[in-house]
Amino acid sequence: MYRAILEGQPYPLRALVSFGANMLLANGDTLRGRAALERLEFFAQIELVHTPTSRFADVLLPASSWMESSALKVGHRYPIETMAHIQFREAAVPPLHERRSDVEIVFGLAQRLGFGAEFWDGDIDAAYRHVLEPSGVTLDALRALPHGTSVPRAPLQHRRFAEVDPATGAPRGFATPTKKVELFALRFAEHGLPPLPDYVEPALSPVSQPELARDFPLVLTNAKRAQYVHSQHRGLPSLRKTAPNPTAELHPETAARFGVKTAEWLLVETPEGRIRAQAHVTDAVMPGVVCCSHGWWEACPELGLPGFDPFSDAGANQNLLVRNDQHDPVSGGTPHRSTLCRLVRT
Repeated sequence: MYRAILEGQPYPLRALVSFGANMLLANGDTLRGRAALERLEFFAQIELVHTPTSRFADVLLPASSWMESSALKVGHRYPIETMAHIQFREAAVPPLHERRSDVEIVFGLAQRLGFGAEFWDGDIDAAYRHVLEPSGVTLDALRALPHGTSVPRAPLQHRRFAEVDPATGAPRGFATPTKKVELFALRFAEHGLPPLPDYVEPALSPVSQPELARDFPLVLTNAKRAQYVHSQHRGLPSLRKTAPNPTAELHPETAARFGVKTAEWLLVETPEGRIRAQAHVTDAVMPGVVCCSHGWWEACPELGLPGFDPFSDAGANQNLLVRNDQHDPVSGGTPHRSTLCRLVRT
């Protein structure tokens, strides 16, 4: 998306409507992302709270929280028996001020853009009835069942590939060009990608970049903190007190090599930038690896803990250390977990 905005490739992108996400703290290349948002002709952000990303919005719309919004829940992931469970969740409290749910905003925007017919003329209940129709359960009946209900589901099929296709009279096979299990992936080969599994060394590693590794001898990786959801919740005292500061986790062997002590504040540097983090010495990471976590920006005044400038090397935004120009051609994944870095004691 940044490339589309800044370079017009693969096509120009001039306006954006974004629901949540706080993209500048959730993706690599934060400064390029900021430049992209500044370039947009129009940017509308729907959000619960003001974030570093929403600073650049021309229009900031207040979203209602899940407790202020009704929702149709169709199926759960786990356990498998609950995949056929449906539930209509009423809002626990009415939304304050003019906050609206994402669904209301999407339906309203669709109507204003002339797509009312495709969105049931703005009638969200009618859309829910359409979704529920195959189940045989009506929306009114579901509303009367606060805990929802389970509907009959098709039995699990473990050998669907062996069924006979009524249209051809041949076995259905697998969803591949050959209808067989493919070790040689034809779809990949057609696009010039390796058709067989192959190990490719990360673009920024001591093996692939030995010259660079002389100055940046450690491998930087990234992991989520269990207390937080991406860039959320660091303003909550009950959570922040359990993980108060951004950390750089390193093995005791690595700490000894660079003379680092636990709780010492460090600079973590890559060829792209630097951030501050508090050392945490642990044998949970391999020697030669530094593990940071992303999403640090919010302050927690109740605990007297600061926020962090997400655009400055005085902050703790780990995505300042990662560029998006190196990415996997199939998944689009960027090197959040594989780049070179060094530690600088302050």
